[in-house]
Amino acid sequence: MSRFRSASGKFAVPGLVLALAFPVISGCDEEEASVSAAQVPADSSGDSTTAVPEGTDVWLLDLVMEENSLRAVQPRNLTSRPGYDNQPYFLPTGELLYVQMAGEKTDLWRWIPGSKATSRFTTTVEESEFSPTPIPQSDGGVSYIRSRTNTSGRLWQMPQKGADAEIVFADIGPVGYHAWFDADHVALWLLQEPSLLQVVTISTGEAQPIARGVGRSPQSVPNRRAVSFTRPSDEGTLLEVYDLDETAVNTLAILPEGGEFHAWMPDGRLLSTAGSQLFQWRAGAWESIADLGLLDLNLSRLAVSPDGSRLALVAEPSH
Repeated sequence: MSRFRSASGKFAVPGLVLALAFPVISGCDEEEASVSAAQVPADSSGDSTTAVPEGTDVWLLDLVMEENSLRAVQPRNLTSRPGYDNQPYFLPTGELLYVQMAGEKTDLWRWIPGSKATSRFTTTVEESEFSPTPIPQSDGGVSYIRSRTNTSGRLWQMPQKGADAEIVFADIGPVGYHAWFDADHVALWLLQEPSLLQVVTISTGEAQPIARGVGRSPQSVPNRRAVSFTRPSDEGTLLEVYDLDETAVNTLAILPEGGEFHAWMPDGRLLSTAGSQLFQWRAGAWESIADLGLLDLNLSRLAVSPDGSRLALVAEPSH
């Protein structure tokens, strides 16, 4: 069993060292599917079409706190196949949903803790699904974007576990991403130039703009009716938060150089990726807490399990 080096690079946080241990284990088995490098609107960054990375995989790591140090252990490649696997999101049960491409369309797939295999969560003949997200205050409900073409995305939902899928807003789109404030308010990222993030009330359909030129990964902020998102600026990529109760946008941080994505831990700690590194925002600065460079990986999207014990990362070869 091999080990690779720990990342203890620190950025303006003196006296704190976060340990990293990565024993490498074999990847999980999964159903095989033929794939091709098509185009998926959910991973466009402003244009209506953007080439999909050909080699993205979903990785799982365990997160452990030891004497105020965050350890990430047991990395394993959950998907480990050619093609596009992306957009992971944990459900309240600890199950992980993600997007897998087969041919020129995508479906949602699921991994259950303790299982070595993954399985389909959705199967549609002509439409693609992406951006899976749990619906707050629901009995296992899941929302996602469904699209027949790369400019026709609409918000759909399975309002509770086992329920049939139904469209939420037939007349609002094209939608690329979304994040929930609460069960009656959702942030929709609209595919236009520049992109538009707006809050929509489920019960009335009323929509209010939040910001324009927004990055492609809005996130629900834990324990608040708030959504975080990114926007480019002269200083770097801003991480901003819109609080529904305050009806105001506040800047929280600037992402690490080269970073585009972020995720929240259940206790409110903030994580981000850039290049091969995983960062934690602490004491007003970013600290590198992991570096997967020795695996020749570049990191992008990330998600944390509801209990904070697991991290899902999207990675692709760096060369």
